[in-house]
Amino acid sequence: MTTRLLHVSDTHLGNRQYGSDTRREDFADAFEQAIEYAIDQDVDAVIHTGDLFDTRDPRLPDLNRCIDILQSLDAADIPFYGIVGNHERKMDDQYLDLIRKTGAAERLDTSPTLINDEVAIYGIDAVTRPAWHAEDFTLDSPPEDVFTILCMHQLLQPPVPEIQAEHPLEDVLDRLNLDLDALALGDYHESVGTVERGTTVWYAGSTERCAVDEDASRSVSLLEIENGELTRRQKELDTRDFETITINFTEDDSYGHAEDEIDRHVVEKKVVLVTVVGESNSVTSSDVRGIVMDRGAAVCCVDDERGGPEIDTSDGPSGDVQNKDRRIEEKLAEKDLSDIAAQIDERVRTEGVAPSGFDDEVEEMVMDAQAEAFDEAAEATPTEVTDE
Repeated sequence: MTTRLLHVSDTHLGNRQYGSDTRREDFADAFEQAIEYAIDQDVDAVIHTGDLFDTRDPRLPDLNRCIDILQSLDAADIPFYGIVGNHERKMDDQYLDLIRKTGAAERLDTSPTLINDEVAIYGIDAVTRPAWHAEDFTLDSPPEDVFTILCMHQLLQPPVPEIQAEHPLEDVLDRLNLDLDALALGDYHESVGTVERGTTVWYAGSTERCAVDEDASRSVSLLEIENGELTRRQKELDTRDFETITINFTEDDSYGHAEDEIDRHVVEKKVVLVTVVGESNSVTSSDVRGIVMDRGAAVCCVDDERGGPEIDTSDGPSGDVQNKDRRIEEKLAEKDLSDIAAQIDERVRTEGVAPSGFDDEVEEMVMDAQAEAFDEAAEATPTEVTDE
């Protein structure tokens, strides 16, 4: 018998990318497309390796849309097995547990889930960096002569480039008590793979583009296991195209210059990202966005990097005029904040903070600080601890 699985990952349902409800729908449509492919291929199961949702508190419409999609899979008698990713991870019960109550999904864990009595699937939810070294990777023993797959949501090198990875793949393989046949991963949005110590390791990639530099086709992985051998094929998804445009303005350029530059590109039904550079003039970012949308773009985001006019400050106010950040820092210094509180404050006031990932980032900072404090306490002598 051949066991066929569809590996889906990083669907990020509810992602209102570029502040657009159209993009929110695109993410749901891509997930639905993947599930329809699973039904069309009559797979034995779908496995999802984390970040089903883009946030730990998805909107009710996004949750309902997810359940509707999964119930179509359930109606085809195809089970859906998942783990929890870092974007959606909560401190207590997970939304995947809620969906499980509808009968449309199951959550993988360290006990084997058997498919056709030939494949045993395990799952370990996303592990934060502070908890990584204390995490127990012990898996329950599977039946004999089955193909074993562990699902995780981590950035491991290889196959993730070292500069982007969180942990070495060797660390996982060394700490597991089983010799795995395969490791199905989530969190990295490109489809890449490797083989390490006899274990096939891969990322399915995300089902939609979560960033402009994710320019490869989005896909899911169709897995076929027969006689202990794994064959993996990528299925490309039909997702919305992106178009990037740079407009360089001089001081004298008019509205017509923007139109000419935009008309060099096909923008209809696309996500269009425009960067405006050069000199400031009468053409505004809103003007540029209006031109793009008038030509049928689905979404347009304009990044205006033009320098403002030079201002003669020689007649300005004299004295010790401080910027707002300096004044805030002086006030905070009076409060005698802890190191971690100061770091969080600095992160809050850093430009470019992504709201969707900010909660996770602060949580990791706090947990790092806790872990460091616990380590210091463990290293202290009993007398030192008592004195403190």
